[in-house]
Amino acid sequence: MGLASFFGFGAKAPAGQTAGSAPVVEVNLDGLTGQTAEKLWRDQPNLRTVVNFLARNVAQLGLHVFEKSDDGNHTRVRAGGLTSLVSTPNPQQTTYELVHDLVATLALYDTAYWVVTQDTKSDAGWTIRPIRPTWITGSKSDGAFGISAYEVSLPDVTDTVIVPASDMLVFHGWNPEDTRIGSSPISALKATLREQIAATEYRRQKWERGGRVDAYVHRPKDAPEWSSEAKSKWMKQYRDAYSGSGNQAGSTPLLEDGMELKRLGFSSKEDEYVDAAKLALTTVASVYHVNPVMVGLLDNANYSNVKEFSRMLYSDTLGPTLRMIEDRINTFLAPRVQGGVFVEFNVKAKMRGSFEEEASAFQTAVGRPWMTADEARAKQNMPALGGDAALLTSNLNQTADNPNAPTTEDPAGEE
Repeated sequence: MGLASFFGFGAKAPAGQTAGSAPVVEVNLDGLTGQTAEKLWRDQPNLRTVVNFLARNVAQLGLHVFEKSDDGNHTRVRAGGLTSLVSTPNPQQTTYELVHDLVATLALYDTAYWVVTQDTKSDAGWTIRPIRPTWITGSKSDGAFGISAYEVSLPDVTDTVIVPASDMLVFHGWNPEDTRIGSSPISALKATLREQIAATEYRRQKWERGGRVDAYVHRPKDAPEWSSEAKSKWMKQYRDAYSGSGNQAGSTPLLEDGMELKRLGFSSKEDEYVDAAKLALTTVASVYHVNPVMVGLLDNANYSNVKEFSRMLYSDTLGPTLRMIEDRINTFLAPRVQGGVFVEFNVKAKMRGSFEEEASAFQTAVGRPWMTADEARAKQNMPALGGDAALLTSNLNQTADNPNAPTTEDPAGEE
């Protein structure tokens, strides 16, 4: 049975193929007992914040298809096999969801897999299915530089399937030990994540065992002697009046015999919790090459640098990831689906400046005003001047309709 059928709803694996021991993904979490990449993402807010930041900002970019041109004037293709495939990669996912899944998977594992199969039911004739790295249970080596097949085990499906490498589009980062797979950034964050887990457990224990005892009543030693009965009676009266759901609960108690109300409680400043949390977020962000300001660490943020960091986001921060994804698709997927085309993320839409910046750039590029006086007056709800095709520029003193028209006056004062 074909791969498309298998990845629709279960089928038996093709016979006659066996998986070898070639590596498929590398995540080293020694020292994080009971933790997986998925669990760390769910439980650790700093890791989740940075991974989601990367995935969401890449996924929101449009993935456009262009026709190649030797003169560099590439034309956008709005119909065809690759365009349809990008628009609807499979019956359950949109382009945004597919790209979000890809970038998030790369952030956690540094390796991501797409199974690309022909599908006669699809408008594109093809289907893309993202495969979790944990579903790859084995692979067949094709020497030191390649893998010929992958063994895939889907959840809730007893059978497995052997997917030829030609039907698997693999995205991965750099690994100094193996060029066929990446190396998870989480491995470099083990110490930071382990510290965060321990700190969270410490605070939980403190709140459960001591955090609620944030005050006590001090009775001086020279106070009148207290019998056991009097002590019990006073404690009962105090609790009935100032704790629970009584009318005075939460109010300031009235004390006697020189008693004093002493406060207790852990200090986040003394425990350096705030600084430790900021350091952890900074460390996670730096491993993923994200400026900490972009994920909420605003200690040194101001309007000017935040604006510049936003501009840098799609060049220095996300640029390498975008290039890697585009290259893998254009090299190994696009030629199979539709010849003579390529995909490109619509980064230009995010790199645009404000209206004022764009207007200034347009005027500089054109060399003259790009609106008539009547168009500008209309935006201010002012009446038109009429017969006004001529708008004189302040620097060239030429009309918009006829830039070569002679000037009305000679700057030198000569005829």
